[in-house]
Amino acid sequence: MKSKPKKHILDGLGKAARPLNFSPEQLENFVAAGYVPQRKQLEFHAAARLCDHPDGPTQIGFGGARGPGKSHASFAQLALDDCRRIPGLKALYLRLSAKQAREQSDDLRRVVLKRVPHRYIRSEGLVTFPNGSRIVIGHFRNENDVDQYLGLEYDVILVEEATTLSDTKYRALRDSNRTSKDFRPRIYTTANPGGIGHVWYKNRFVDPFRNKQETDTRFIPATIEDNIVIDPDYRRKLEENSGWKLRAHRYGDWEIAAGQFLDNFRYDQHVIEPFPTPPEWHHFLGMDYGYKHPTVFLLLAVDGDDNIYVIDEHVQNAWLPQQHAEAVKAMVERNGAPREALWYVHAGPDVFAQKSEFTIADHFIDLGITLLRADTDRIQGAHELRNRFGNADIGIAPSLFIFNRCRRLIECLPNLQNDPKNPEDVLKVNVNEEGIGGDDTYDALRYAVASYQSNRLFFA
Repeated sequence: MKSKPKKHILDGLGKAARPLNFSPEQLENFVAAGYVPQRKQLEFHAAARLCDHPDGPTQIGFGGARGPGKSHASFAQLALDDCRRIPGLKALYLRLSAKQAREQSDDLRRVVLKRVPHRYIRSEGLVTFPNGSRIVIGHFRNENDVDQYLGLEYDVILVEEATTLSDTKYRALRDSNRTSKDFRPRIYTTANPGGIGHVWYKNRFVDPFRNKQETDTRFIPATIEDNIVIDPDYRRKLEENSGWKLRAHRYGDWEIAAGQFLDNFRYDQHVIEPFPTPPEWHHFLGMDYGYKHPTVFLLLAVDGDDNIYVIDEHVQNAWLPQQHAEAVKAMVERNGAPREALWYVHAGPDVFAQKSEFTIADHFIDLGITLLRADTDRIQGAHELRNRFGNADIGIAPSLFIFNRCRRLIECLPNLQNDPKNPEDVLKVNVNEEGIGGDDTYDALRYAVASYQSNRLFFA
C-alpha cells in the first residue's frame, strides 16, 4: 500500500519532467526522501544533471524574485542527488554571515534530509553521509572571509545569494571547484537582483539565457508565482516594498540599478571604438598609486567640444616606479599623444606624502613624469563623473566616453556600489591578493576628470 502514493507521485512528476529529459533515478532519489519538486525546481534539477555531460554547463543559476523555493531546491540537489549518488563527494554550501548560513542550512537539513541517514556536526558546520560524501557549511561576513575556502578542492559548490559576492571573489571560488573523482565539477548559484554582484551575475547568467546564447551556464528564472506552497502573507510583505526593491524582490526584475553608484553609466552609450585622437587635443593623465593595490594610469583627451575620452589604461600591481614610467611612456607614444601629456598627471595624495627625503612624486619627476596634486574631493568628483555621463533618458547627452580597450575601468564602473553610511560616496572595494578588482581605476578617473574640470580655463 505504501508504494501506491509513491508511484502516483512519480507518475505525476514523470509527466511534468518528461520534456526536460529528466533522469528517472534523480526523481526516485527525491521522492524517496519526501521531496517533491515543483516545475521551476524541476528545471533547475534537470540543468544540474546536464553538468554530467562533457559538453554540458558547469555553472547553474536559479534566481529572480524572492520566494520561488530556490534555496530548498538547490540544497536538495546537493544533498539528495549529488552527495548520495557519488561516494566521497565534497561539497561547499556558502552563504553570507555565519549565523544566517548555519540557521538556513539547519532548517533546510531538517526538511530535506528528514528521511535520509546523515550526521550533522553543528560545531564544525558539517553534514556527512554514509557513503563518505559531505557538505561543508561555509560562510562569510565580508569578501575577505571567502579566501579561507580558496585553494581547497570542492567537487561541487553551492553559493546562496551569489549577488552578495563580487565577480573577483566568484572567479576565485571557481578555481577551487575541481575534482579527482569521476564527477564533473560544477557550481550552483541562487540569486536575487541587486547587491555588489548584480552586474556580473546578470552578464554571466541572465543575459545569455535571454539571448539564447548559453554555453557554460544555465539560468532558471523564477518568481513567487512558481511556488504553490508559499505563505500568502509573504507575497503581501514583498508587495509592501517600493521602488527597486519591489521590482527586484517581488518581480525578479534584473533591469534595475540597485545600489549601483554610477547609475547613469551605460555600456552602449559610453564605451566606444578607439580612434586616433589629434595631437592638438589636450591630453592628460589620471593616476592612483599602489603597490599591493594596483597603480593605475589613465590617458585622457579633450576635443574641441569639451568631450572627454579615456583613451587607454595601464593597471599593474607590485611594480616599481621605473617599470610604471616605462610602460606609461610607451602607452602615450603608441596612442600618438604628445609627450607633453606626461607633464599633466593628476595623482592622489599618497604620492606627495613626505615620509622620507624624497616623495613618490619626486621619483616620478626624475623619471620624466610630472605628478600634479589632483582635486580629491570625493563627493565633487563623483558629481563631475555623473554629470559627464549625462542622462539619455531625459535628453542630456554624455560628454565622457571610454575606449573599449580600457577593460579594467569598464569592468570597475558598473560594479561600484553606494556606501550605505554615506550614499553620496562610493563603497570602497579592495583588490584581492593578486591585485585584481578594487576601485583604483575609478579613483584615477575621478582624479583626472575632477582636476580637469577645476582647471578648464587653464587648458582652454
